Amino acid sequence: TKARSEDRENEIAATAQHGKVSFDPVRPPRRNELNTAQASQTFGRPKVVPAEPLQPMTTEIAFFKHVKAHFNRKDLFPDLYNPTIKRRHTPYEEFIKCIHLFGAGMLNKDELIQLLRGLFIQGNAPKSGANATNITGNSMIIQASNVLLSELEKVLIGRGPFTTQEKTKKFRAKYGNCPLREYDLTELSKNITPSYWSYPSDYPIDVPGVDSDNSVVKLLNSKCFSMAKDWPEKGKNKLKSPESYDGVKVRRNIYEEVLCRVEDEMYEVEMAIERNESALRKLEPIAEEATRLRELEEKDGQPIGRLQYKLNLRSLNTIHIGSIARIYGDSGDEVIQHLLRNPLVVVPIVCKRLQEKDAEWRKVKTELAKEWKLALSENAKGSTDVKCLLYKREIEKSFATERLIEDCQEAKSFAKYPSKIQRHPATNMILPDFHLSNPDQKLALYQPHLSVLVSRMMPHMDAYNLLAAQFGGDRSKFTKLWSGFIAPWFGLPLTYDSIVVSSTTTAMKFSPGQKVRTTVGDGQIISIAADPQRYKVKFSFGVGYVHPDAIAHLLPSSSSAADVTGADDSQLMQDDIQILFGTENIYLSIRLYMLLVTMLYQAKDAIAVSGYTSCKAAIVDFIKSKTDLKEFESTIRGITDKNVFNIVAIPSLVQSCGDAMAKVVEEDVIDILYHCSQLKLKDLNQLRSLSIDVTEEAVYRLQISSSANQVFFSYIPADVELQLSNTLASEKRNLESGENDDDTKRLKTE
Repeated sequence: TKARSEDRENEIAATAQHGKVSFDPVRPPRRNELNTAQASQTFGRPKVVPAEPLQPMTTEIAFFKHVKAHFNRKDLFPDLYNPTIKRRHTPYEEFIKCIHLFGAGMLNKDELIQLLRGLFIQGNAPKSGANATNITGNSMIIQASNVLLSELEKVLIGRGPFTTQEKTKKFRAKYGNCPLREYDLTELSKNITPSYWSYPSDYPIDVPGVDSDNSVVKLLNSKCFSMAKDWPEKGKNKLKSPESYDGVKVRRNIYEEVLCRVEDEMYEVEMAIERNESALRKLEPIAEEATRLRELEEKDGQPIGRLQYKLNLRSLNTIHIGSIARIYGDSGDEVIQHLLRNPLVVVPIVCKRLQEKDAEWRKVKTELAKEWKLALSENAKGSTDVKCLLYKREIEKSFATERLIEDCQEAKSFAKYPSKIQRHPATNMILPDFHLSNPDQKLALYQPHLSVLVSRMMPHMDAYNLLAAQFGGDRSKFTKLWSGFIAPWFGLPLTYDSIVVSSTTTAMKFSPGQKVRTTVGDGQIISIAADPQRYKVKFSFGVGYVHPDAIAHLLPSSSSAADVTGADDSQLMQDDIQILFGTENIYLSIRLYMLLVTMLYQAKDAIAVSGYTSCKAAIVDFIKSKTDLKEFESTIRGITDKNVFNIVAIPSLVQSCGDAMAKVVEEDVIDILYHCSQLKLKDLNQLRSLSIDVTEEAVYRLQISSSANQVFFSYIPADVELQLSNTLASEKRNLESGENDDDTKRLKTE
């Protein structure tokens, strides 16, 4: 192989535009030098290719400026303005030589400081002769030299292992790992203004590049910092950042979720293609140049590796590097290291790979565009219906457990001050009415309560089917609760299933005069009622009706001629009135069930019969997890555009009602409490006492009046006395009678 001339090599090097060509001998690998895989793990991904030289820090730049200004003193450099003096012999150049010797390892730290101390004090001033100056007695120069040496100490420890150790120590400190706004500052600082807090007393105030005694520090704020006035997250002490608030995300419905997902996918695909194309545009001329140089080497018969090629500074930026690393996956950082070390070989390979990915991704984009277009067309209409999402949320809030309990426990406050009731256009039709007392004396309801309308004409069968679907495999629990409490309470059929029991009548095993043991105590049967089937039993506390299921067994009679007379029907409630003292779960289950039938009734009234049937089928499919939320709402929206929010909120209500009923079954006290209610006792204190004997949590009074189509609820804790008379009316009558007596006395006096 014939060697090339130096002129030919210079000519080849001059043709390179995107890199630097060199024909110097290849440097052998250094000892313990990392390979590409190790370098990628140790140093990570570079920001630019080739890597930029080490940049000076602010403190280093300031130090060198101070040194240059110090050497411009006339005392230290008398020939400053002499044009004949050579620039290589200035004090600053001597200072640079000392720094270079220290960097090369020829001087240690103590030797460097010793050299620079004499240089800072004497400079280039003559030490003897006629022009000698007595600098050693100049206190200003000595003081400035000491300041420069102290700055040099800080500069020397600004890099290297010591700095890394200090940064690690600071990061592990109390305020090092999180922004200050994420700490609980209630005990550490003061809230100066609504938007500013004072720094904690132990917080380190560090201004990079500025000394603590510098005048610049006085101009900086080190007393308080800005903290957005926001609320703490539930269960956390950290304050939420105002930048984390997303108004669109707060009100986003499922259709907007799809549109945002499509938009994100479009953005990611577009950005991947654009970044890939940007890297390709940058690498194509470099690859052409590298290929041309390699072909030229082969044509001239030169050995492989003779020509060395290095990219120009900042040839590839972060976007280009990220694009190249992305197409190689987990090996991306290693490929970047190969690109740094041997661009002549690696760049053409990477460029070809980028071209293949560009064609592949553009083809995928064309296929995805069809799916995006379909998704946008299907969800564009629903995304504009923000009202549905907001109204649905309000409906779900209205049947939240805390809200329902508050309705009953704060009935007096809501009755006195109706403005306290949380009203919304979506919930106005399902809100209960609040009363201080009921004027109907037959109801004996003289304490604050709420009332809800109910009717047998409401779609109870539809509610039954939805709740049965909600229980699924545990349907037996629901049917037991339905037939044992809900159905007789509202006067409904015991089942709506297609396969019904052979007979709904219960055989009457006992006869008048027999003594029996029931769930509410021992008593003697007085008579048998046919509709509904029940026994009238005389107990020690009075007379009451007992359902056949409530009788456990027959008791032995002490006398064959039992006295069954003396039964007074005036001690019993009317048949159309039922009163039950129940637990919180019983109250919640009935409230939620009535909300369910009310919302189904409104939906049935708002749409056609065929549309209502389709809505029921869609709700059942959603409850059984056959469809997702978006598909369910899309189905409802396809059936009707009227009050969609009312229908899409029903599945959540069914779930809440099912959970409440499951808790009632787990309590296992509803059967006895219901049997107590069926005694029809007018003595409500006795009825309440019997219920509390069953469970101390029977603090909710449930009362239904079939003739008035209303259900009443009131909260009566165990320590509150049950009112059996209208105290408000009595006080009013006493007040009126007192006024009449005063008028009579006045007339007699006159």
